[in-house]
Amino acid sequence: MNNSWNWAGRYVAVIVVTLVLAAALGSMDLFEKTTVFGGKLTAAHLVRFLGYATALVAFWLLGQRTAISLRQQGGRWSSLQHLILPVVSLIFVASAYSVLLLLLKPFMDAGLHNLYNWLFIAAILAAAAWLVMAVLNQSSMLTEAFTSSGKSNACPECGANCEAGAKFCKSCGHKLAAAA
Repeated sequence: MNNSWNWAGRYVAVIVVTLVLAAALGSMDLFEKTTVFGGKLTAAHLVRFLGYATALVAFWLLGQRTAISLRQQGGRWSSLQHLILPVVSLIFVASAYSVLLLLLKPFMDAGLHNLYNWLFIAAILAAAAWLVMAVLNQSSMLTEAFTSSGKSNACPECGANCEAGAKFCKSCGHKLAAAA
């Protein structure tokens, strides 16, 4: 299973590198003092926006790929697949508020900024509602996943849940150890 999740490390590396580069480059005097659009926007704002936005996109893609992998692998944790995207979406939308503000704030007046705030409040509440509904819809599967350690055995080959005493995995056909 470790080899099948190596891709996650690559996504995490991209996220970390883009965050570090955005913060480091954005704090350099060269970027702080160089402006565009009549001095309203600095190169530091642009480089931070690009770095943080790239990290957010990589985070979103990581969430999507994680949900797909959990669905394909099955097993004890497969019920989490339905929660990954709502959680990632909530984090993404909440973080996107500040990231987009890096680029847009110099051009906003108070009224437009208030409208921007309300749009993100609505989006954050929608993502939170999606997460609550996902938890509600998956609550029985989640309870089983966290409490079923004595009721079933995980296949050592694919990780799928197998009934106690089963001789073969119902998912991949791998021969299971004899029941004690």
